[in-house]
Amino acid sequence: MKKIKFFLIIFSLFFFSNCGFEPLYSSHNKNNEELLHISIKNIKDRSGQILKNDLSKKLNPQNKKTITKYYLFVDLNESIEEIGIRKDMSATRANLRINAEYRLQTVKDGEIILKSSIEALSSYDIVESIYATIIAEKDARNKGLKIINDSIINELAIYFINK
Repeated sequence: MKKIKFFLIIFSLFFFSNCGFEPLYSSHNKNNEELLHISIKNIKDRSGQILKNDLSKKLNPQNKKTITKYYLFVDLNESIEEIGIRKDMSATRANLRINAEYRLQTVKDGEIILKSSIEALSSYDIVESIYATIIAEKDARNKGLKIINDSIINELAIYFINK
């Protein structure tokens, strides 16, 4: 009985070790080199500046000088929806919704090779202290921008792997 379990374990290790899984950001993927050639165009507002800086750090972490092959255009839209309403009609909770539409274009001929949209939703408390509410909204915005940043990077990496 022990020998059968042992052989089943050994067989499963060999069988599942060759499933074709390859890490997205491994050093053997060509997509890492392609990500270096993306130039991010300016994004409006302060949220856009934060997103552009974060994307730049993720796309080119060593800040290598490369020839630009692609332009990344991102449009951000934010909306705040008050959801927790008291009897006196004052809000106690809000949702910050950030929509990002982006497109990847080639420099050579301006062809759009990837186009997508992403939405991030973050909630925060509205309290009597104005300062605390502003800080909570800022934190919710930063969390939403991080979600958008990670999603864009993942979709670009997947695109270049499948290209």
